[in-house]
Amino acid sequence: MDSRCPITAGKDNEGVVEMTVNIVEDGVAEAVKANFPDAVSEAKTQRRGRVVITVQKDRVVDVALLLKERLGFDYVTSVSGVDYPNRNEFEVVYHIWSISRKILIALKTTVSKDDPRLQSLISVWDAVNYHERETHEMFGIDFIGHPNLTRFLLPEDWDKSPPFRKDFKLPTEPR
Repeated sequence: MDSRCPITAGKDNEGVVEMTVNIVEDGVAEAVKANFPDAVSEAKTQRRGRVVITVQKDRVVDVALLLKERLGFDYVTSVSGVDYPNRNEFEVVYHIWSISRKILIALKTTVSKDDPRLQSLISVWDAVNYHERETHEMFGIDFIGHPNLTRFLLPEDWDKSPPFRKDFKLPTEPR
């Protein structure tokens, strides 16, 4: 099913102006806003097949359950972190596909750099396992409830700050 529906918006000197309405994408964004009005600060269609949802960190698991169980988002492709030093926070971004609908959601939340902890989504999607581990290792974000936040990319004797933080400094002396 094509989620785009062209409609005529009016005419100009060149001819008909056409708009595209993203019916399915807008419906997903609206469903999340309707179910979590106090927890969602942003839910919008970015473009065809792409939706951005920003939620409070204490509701990320609840929103994830809605996405999976009621809206058909069945596969997590990545989890990433973004360091915002001026805001003293990290943004955590889960990229989640609905394979049948061909829609990708960027589910975003923020955690303070002073307390970089977030409930793990491993109880919702097993596929977050390595992604959360990588984000933990590279940014120092703790995913509460994750069963195995052990190192797998950095050397076992790594004693520096997480290397994807913007305040990370490369060592000046070789190991």
